[in-house]
Amino acid sequence: MYWDPVPGPNLRFSDFMKLLEAKKVQFMDYENAGEDVAVILPHRLKDLEYTSTTPSNGQTSDKLVFRRYKIKPMPADGWNDIWEKLHQQLIHVNVINSKSILSDMEPTLVIFVVWSMRVLLAAFIFNWLHKKLYPLYKLKDPNDRPKVKRLKLGSDVDLLGSLGQSRARFITAEESTGVTFDDFAGQEYVKRELKEVVRILKGAKEYTGLGVYCPKGVLLYGPPGTGKTLLARAIAGEAGVPFFSASGSEFVEMFVGIAAARVRDLFARARQFAPSIIFIDEIDAIGAKRGGPDVGGGGVEREQGLIQILTELDGFQTSNAQVLVVGATNRLDMLDAALLRKGRFDKVVSVGLPTEEGRLEILRVHAKNKDWSSELEKESLLKSVASSTIDYSGAELQNVLNEASILAVRKDKPYIEMEELEEAIQRQEGQFKTGEEDDFYVPEETRIRLAYREAAIAVLECYFPNKHRPFLDTTIRYYDTTPNMNYAKRRGRVYAKKRDIVNSIVRACAPRLIEEQIFGEENVSWISGTALEAAGTISDYLILQTGMTAFGKLHYNTEQDVVTHLGPKIQALRDEYMRFALQKCGAVLREYRSAVETIAEILLEKTDIGADEIWDIFKNTPRIPQPEPAPVDEFGALVHVGRWGLYGASLPGRVTFFPGYNGYVTFGAPRPMRTRVISEDAWKVIGERQAQKREWLKKMDEEKEQVPEVISIPQVI
Repeated sequence: MYWDPVPGPNLRFSDFMKLLEAKKVQFMDYENAGEDVAVILPHRLKDLEYTSTTPSNGQTSDKLVFRRYKIKPMPADGWNDIWEKLHQQLIHVNVINSKSILSDMEPTLVIFVVWSMRVLLAAFIFNWLHKKLYPLYKLKDPNDRPKVKRLKLGSDVDLLGSLGQSRARFITAEESTGVTFDDFAGQEYVKRELKEVVRILKGAKEYTGLGVYCPKGVLLYGPPGTGKTLLARAIAGEAGVPFFSASGSEFVEMFVGIAAARVRDLFARARQFAPSIIFIDEIDAIGAKRGGPDVGGGGVEREQGLIQILTELDGFQTSNAQVLVVGATNRLDMLDAALLRKGRFDKVVSVGLPTEEGRLEILRVHAKNKDWSSELEKESLLKSVASSTIDYSGAELQNVLNEASILAVRKDKPYIEMEELEEAIQRQEGQFKTGEEDDFYVPEETRIRLAYREAAIAVLECYFPNKHRPFLDTTIRYYDTTPNMNYAKRRGRVYAKKRDIVNSIVRACAPRLIEEQIFGEENVSWISGTALEAAGTISDYLILQTGMTAFGKLHYNTEQDVVTHLGPKIQALRDEYMRFALQKCGAVLREYRSAVETIAEILLEKTDIGADEIWDIFKNTPRIPQPEPAPVDEFGALVHVGRWGLYGASLPGRVTFFPGYNGYVTFGAPRPMRTRVISEDAWKVIGERQAQKREWLKKMDEEKEQVPEVISIPQVI
């Protein structure tokens, strides 16, 4: 064997890979941590065109000659696969580190390592002695507490963990979550859908014979608190297959590429345990639509994770492993369209708010561990709660029963009664007040103003009753610009009519008008400050967003969305409705003045008054009849506004033109209440003035047309 000191030509990376595949790489030089790599290949001496080694002493040309070939720069990401193949065929690797500075630092490193070991040994000995001797010299301090040992994490979660590994929780097929499908009530069709999908996943015979394939994804969407996550826990507890649980926010990190890597790792682990289920809670955190406002920052990283999910669900490289993906979100409108298409999420199931029967079933589930006087009383109370908790979610119903239990314990009651349930519902809606919030001095004048305000609101509520949401009571315990009237829970969806909205505008004016009638226009206070603002807001809603007025069957979110020239028309309609509301509200308050006074006196005396007593006063007190105000004239307001010229005169049946303002014409007529009768003498005077004006203009035109006389200027010497 000979060594050829003349190196061979540089090898391309592709040639090196061919040698590697042919298992001809047995000797290699590895320099500077992979920056320079060379292979040493054997050749027959006779095959080489040139070599500096000449055979002597009768050696033949069949001897082997080893020549060194340097490999051109190779991709950094290619070493993982290369090392696996090299380990199978390498005989010798010569590691060269010409750029190392460790040799210069060797004395310092030796000293550092030795002293570090000494310090660690001393710390270990000190800690061991401290634990052994601490009971002998510790002080008897009541603040001393035993140290709580930290729970060790599972074997599948690394404490320092790789950033690219999935953070999903793994639940084995034998492990139980403590939740079953029996714990989810109210929407049986949802449970039926999910049970069926799980049976298909596990390969039930009745489905395999018909060629049914398992859906790749099931998406649960609905309002918060309806039980989407509870369903996932029930699936994990009853499916009998490995279950991976993750949150959409766990995939995205501050480092680029982590989201996609974690998605790959999660699906790879799930395929190893197939058939299995992956549950992604709040999937909108990673599955939101692409191209949103966060594209320049973390949005790019999130979109990479989304694209990886799309690829794993239904990409170019498909897998036969049975992996079911279950997603949950309450923002279906935010999800990317590619994620929702069939072939990825084949089933999109709505988990909505329960009906009255569904609410009763949910209450029965959560009432099992509560104390009741009897089963009959329990069923009666639960039916009453189910009928009064419209649009409540399952989580809210569970909280109502829990709050009622707390109140029963607080009142030293052995079981839950209707009083605790009603108070719990009020607390859930944020309407419950203890009466201690405003426990400070309130001036007498303020109490009087509050009493009259609440009395006026009560009278208007009786005059314009709302059958969909009747009032319950009112009080003067709390003073603010917001009225203190309490209303019943609205049952189901209510579609308001135009007259209901107009009545709301009239009712909203009551606080301001009662102050003007009782205390005078110069003595109104902040207590009625927001009344007219609320009335104006309702009128704007009626004009802009309902299409019920003469303004047109259009919808505008705000007045800023309307073109500029329509602004006066909106203002005219608003003024017309406010005119009617103020006049109507004032007439009602004057008609039922005695009822207002009576209710105000009771409020000043008792602080509270109920709906039954208010209705009794409203029906039985004497009234003072008032004339009806003029009804709302929408078309008159629109015709009147913007039709009056600043300098022209517009009269019934006449079209006027003011000279000097070309094209300024008014076509509208004044309102009937503003029309004036003009006598014949006045018309003669107007005609004479118009004739004088025309003569004057004609004379001015003739003077302009006259040719001026030419005046010769004498020559200056």
